[in-house]
Amino acid sequence: MTDWQPWAATLADKLAAASAIADDQWRAAFEGTPRHVFVPRYWELDEYNRPSRLVDGAFSAHRPEWLEAAYTDRFLVTQWVADEDRRVVTSSASLPSLVARMLHILDVADGHRVLEIGTGTGYNTALLCHRVGAVNVTSVDIDAALVAEAAGRLDAVGYAPAVVAGDGALGVKDHGPYDRILSTCATRGVPPAWIDQLADGGRIVTPLTMGGALAVLTKSGTDEVSGHFDVEQAWFMAMRPAIRATPAGLLADQPQPVPDDLAGLGVSALDPEALADPDFRLWLLLHQPTLHFVEHFDDELVRAGLTIHDGADLATALRRADGPLHVRQSSPRRLWDTVESAWRSWVDHDKPRRDRLGITATTGGVQYAWLDHPARRQGGDGGDVFRWPLPTLS
Repeated sequence: MTDWQPWAATLADKLAAASAIADDQWRAAFEGTPRHVFVPRYWELDEYNRPSRLVDGAFSAHRPEWLEAAYTDRFLVTQWVADEDRRVVTSSASLPSLVARMLHILDVADGHRVLEIGTGTGYNTALLCHRVGAVNVTSVDIDAALVAEAAGRLDAVGYAPAVVAGDGALGVKDHGPYDRILSTCATRGVPPAWIDQLADGGRIVTPLTMGGALAVLTKSGTDEVSGHFDVEQAWFMAMRPAIRATPAGLLADQPQPVPDDLAGLGVSALDPEALADPDFRLWLLLHQPTLHFVEHFDDELVRAGLTIHDGADLATALRRADGPLHVRQSSPRRLWDTVESAWRSWVDHDKPRRDRLGITATTGGVQYAWLDHPARRQGGDGGDVFRWPLPTLS
């Protein structure tokens, strides 16, 4: 297919209209990059977000559906593996509007050297090549087969960046230092190698595995980066080998119907609407990073409750006819008590949006999240610094 430019222009128009594209240079990159080349086939998902049907552009019967999907603002699953009774997604073409948002906040300039963590299909790599030149782009992915395919697609559209098969957590030292580092996979924190390989004053943009947080960090010292979370959520697959813990298509547990057994439930004073607020959930995860969420829906697919668990203990909260939350939690660790405590804290601090939160990370492995400023003190009265430790990177 050669007449792809109108499709790419239409996608760019829609992204610009939605304010996902904010400048002419990135708009030109989206207009000038054939996304269909990088997504020759993809998997449709079933009602449980599991890859179920292959749509391949090589088949004439599939081509209209495939072409429309390639230039629509949707993420497309391109690779998965079977893991026991699950289908685990190992590669996808990200939502174009999210790609555009992350490229915008990356804040690249002409001549910037960029390291991309997670080559995937190569589409994001191509956009970077269009903007700063292929000679300034290095991309790394742990999957050697994906790297080879992406390099071939990049070559087909005239780009020859450095594309490396390796552990993204280690970066690519030989091509550094980098002015910008962009991760397209979620991490538990900031790998020390990225800080080492970042130029002074450089920027890292990376999604975290916690609550869809998107960190925008500046190198504030020789061994430190620090910065706020973006106001938007960014859900990405976890950096491997942590990928084994990621259900197909989601970074949270699958929705479930309301449990039939409601015996033994207590009552919670928590506002039921709090459970649906993504900023509160991020706040909660800072208090208890190991929590997972399972939504419950009634027969009309209305959100009716939530189960939280950490692999050992669980708590279930259900709402009936606009009444209070009814809760059952296991002992001895009462997880719902943690939820209520986090809620009171969130309310006491004026229900902060996620962009009031941020993280600081050092090459020595010290990493923590904070509210408003790394050195903010509660109440401004010289009290303890308001921080949460982040899980240690192995």
